[in-house]
Amino acid sequence: MIKAIVFDFDGVILESASIKTEAFAEVVKDYPKPQAEAFVAYHKDHMGISRHVKFRYFIEEIRKEAYTDEAGEMLADRFAQIVFTRVMECPFVPGAKEFLERNYRKYDLYVASGTPEEELKRIVEERKLGVFFKKIYGTPMKKEEIVEIICEEGGYQKDEMCFVGDAVTDQKAAQHTDLRFIGRNTDDNKEAFRDLVCKVDNLLQIEEMLEER
Repeated sequence: MIKAIVFDFDGVILESASIKTEAFAEVVKDYPKPQAEAFVAYHKDHMGISRHVKFRYFIEEIRKEAYTDEAGEMLADRFAQIVFTRVMECPFVPGAKEFLERNYRKYDLYVASGTPEEELKRIVEERKLGVFFKKIYGTPMKKEEIVEIICEEGGYQKDEMCFVGDAVTDQKAAQHTDLRFIGRNTDDNKEAFRDLVCKVDNLLQIEEMLEER
């Protein structure tokens, strides 16, 4: 029986995944076009990991420059400013709010996101979602680490947990920690999730999947 559900946030709770893609593109728009395009492509292939990792890759691997904390933070700060304003206004993923409202007393709900934890907690507070989640986790921890912490602190067996995400990094985190994975379909993951059995368009569909467990 499932007792705890771990959710990614962007593209799973809020329709904010595309916002971040747009923000990454905006942050690097003044760099040479091939470099900017290569960076956005890298982001799309590595959704769900820390923005700091992505900006380090941009500087070191695409720009071929020495990485400095100052340069990385400058890009990350610009990105955060763009994202926060837009995330405050973006809609919920279909069925997400209804699922939370109907199930937060039935299951222990957690967030494991690639967003910096303090920023994520601020977003959750501003969107008045805190009541639904037992705990909110973000970077610098990796999702595999977060899952292990949740498992240990909550006293769950791995077959009592599942992970809901929209990125390959989410799927890999679930596989690495032996959790059942449910994918949320998006245009960006159609190919990656092509053979995935458990996937949904509307988060309310998760209810039936959990009952079948």
